[in-house]
Amino acid sequence: MEIFSYHLVETSPVTTAKAFSSPPAADHVAGLRHAEYMAAMTLGAPVFSPARLQLRKLAVFAAWQSSDALDAFLGSTGLGRTLSTGWHVRLHLLRRWGNFSQLDDIQPLAGDSDPNEPVVAVTLARLKLRQLARFIRWGKPVEELVRDHPGTTLALAAIRPLRTFSTFTIW
Repeated sequence: MEIFSYHLVETSPVTTAKAFSSPPAADHVAGLRHAEYMAAMTLGAPVFSPARLQLRKLAVFAAWQSSDALDAFLGSTGLGRTLSTGWHVRLHLLRRWGNFSQLDDIQPLAGDSDPNEPVVAVTLARLKLRQLARFIRWGKPVEELVRDHPGTTLALAAIRPLRTFSTFTIW
């Protein structure tokens, strides 16, 4: 069964930069469908601040053919072993809004989820550079609302400069 994973790990800026510049690709990692490698950000932080781009915190959002494929990656590759020292969550796709071409063929699970379980919301966006100023202007107030909401257990953002953004929230 296809799963997604979201990883957070404290690492060096060199490891993060290496993940940006030469990320493990789906055609080189058994069972990997797609992955996005990003630096963590603090939601609502000033645009030009150390909290905005945290190169010591690597965030990875990935789609896998199975949980076994993820386990094999975490145990048998250098980056996988680095990620295994951090925190991660395994997810099933329940709902989707919009599209992301590399993930469009993955179908949401049929049926309802347990309303008493935590809900994880992941957004993934690839911006056109001309949209960046508008995204920052309208996105920052929304980030603050999500970050400060009393129902939020964990809320963060991640970026791979300059065009890929992600948010990750546990409600």
